[in-house]
Amino acid sequence: MSRSRAILASVAGACLWAVVGAASAQPGLQPIGSAGSPNELPPQAQGTEVVERLGEQVPLELPFIDSTGAPVALGRYFTEGRPVVMALVYYDCPVVCGLVMGQLTDAFGKLDFEIGEDFNVVFASIDPAEEPPLAAERKAGYLAQYAGADGARLGRASDGWGFLVSPNAETARLADALGWAYRPVSGGEYSHPVCIFVLTPEGRIARYVYGLTYEPETMRMALLEASEGKISSSIGDQIRMFCFRYDATTGKYALAAFRVVQLGGLASMLVVGTLITVMLARERTRRRRAGAEDAGPTTPPENPQPAA
Repeated sequence: MSRSRAILASVAGACLWAVVGAASAQPGLQPIGSAGSPNELPPQAQGTEVVERLGEQVPLELPFIDSTGAPVALGRYFTEGRPVVMALVYYDCPVVCGLVMGQLTDAFGKLDFEIGEDFNVVFASIDPAEEPPLAAERKAGYLAQYAGADGARLGRASDGWGFLVSPNAETARLADALGWAYRPVSGGEYSHPVCIFVLTPEGRIARYVYGLTYEPETMRMALLEASEGKISSSIGDQIRMFCFRYDATTGKYALAAFRVVQLGGLASMLVVGTLITVMLARERTRRRRAGAEDAGPTTPPENPQPAA
């Protein structure tokens, strides 16, 4: 083996060792069903805790009534491989629920994923006294906020965004399946956690997102994770899924340093592989030329003289 080949082989081996070592020493993207951190609540909020049930199935057969007054099963919104963002609210909530719905709508508007095309949304009322006209009023308002001035996204979003009510308290069964506890308080109000859910197209719980601020990148990553990357075919999204990992302590997706190292190692291997290929090709060309020179020039046969 030539010296150049030996050096290149050593470099390639070192790159491979670095990538394999990083892969074996570190965990990957936190999978669906992995547990998050426990949620500690102050005493006044006891009884409205969230018990995370990541990876569990929600009952898609639960019957609801949509904003038009028509009966609809929850499974109606789990279609065509789309993940679902879900929030349990009540439409007459004086403060928190309005903020949740408004902030979510704002985040949806900043995504390049489309409601009704790439993912669906379900808002379900926890108040059995609320009726379809109120749900329809809220839907019209948030659809207008989402669609913007041109309203280009209005039709698809309207079909894929459910504003549901449940006079028979089916939302309570859904809340129980999600591990989301709530209770009525004085004045017809409800005490409940501030948390939304991202579910897989099959109805499994993929991620809990806490708080009142929903960063578009966090929502994007949660949707990509819930769909296993199927709602986007861009290389950039695939790199995001590889390099970012959900951090349960912050409720956000954080850049995983070891993933960046792995990606850099892979890129290095590709560069070295390309360099080896180019150098070997050049060496073969040089040898062919050297062999041709060693054989010497070829003397063409003399032309015979024509007879006189």
